[in-house]
Amino acid sequence: MAGPMEWIDEVVAESLSELASVPDVVRLEPDRDQLRMMVVDDDEGFRTMLRWWLADEDVRVVAEAADGEMAVELAANASPDLILMDLRMPRMGGLEAARKIKDSLPYTQVIMLSAYGDTSLRYAAEDAGVFSYLAKGCTPEVLWQTIRFAWMYKRNLEARTRLHDWSPHALN
Repeated sequence: MAGPMEWIDEVVAESLSELASVPDVVRLEPDRDQLRMMVVDDDEGFRTMLRWWLADEDVRVVAEAADGEMAVELAANASPDLILMDLRMPRMGGLEAARKIKDSLPYTQVIMLSAYGDTSLRYAAEDAGVFSYLAKGCTPEVLWQTIRFAWMYKRNLEARTRLHDWSPHALN
């Protein structure tokens, strides 16, 4: 099985569509390395569809929320690795929720899903610390590849932090 660094070194692609044709080189080991995700969208049907699709991909959905305010609360308790989040929701939108989540869980990666392709919204998502901004109409392959990239990015951030952590707790 390829590890995070090997995966990055082995896969060379010019685009997400080209990468979608690459055989799966990242496999999650059950339990030990199982990806923990949270799904946030005010459309219950869309959340359910994502949850079923993720389950088919052996991804564990640890929390679901219908708005950004609930997402912030649940993320603090569930500590997901990745969050699929809608942009526009009641009570608190995805951008504000992403900022708050990233403040308390800096390694958690947020993939923003939106029906809006506005470039200014993409820049706002980037400013909020969002890993990627995708249109809800993207193909499952593009979404899956984005999830895989975000997961590897998170794992590499954590590994680098562990390598540079000289605290007594980290050395034990």
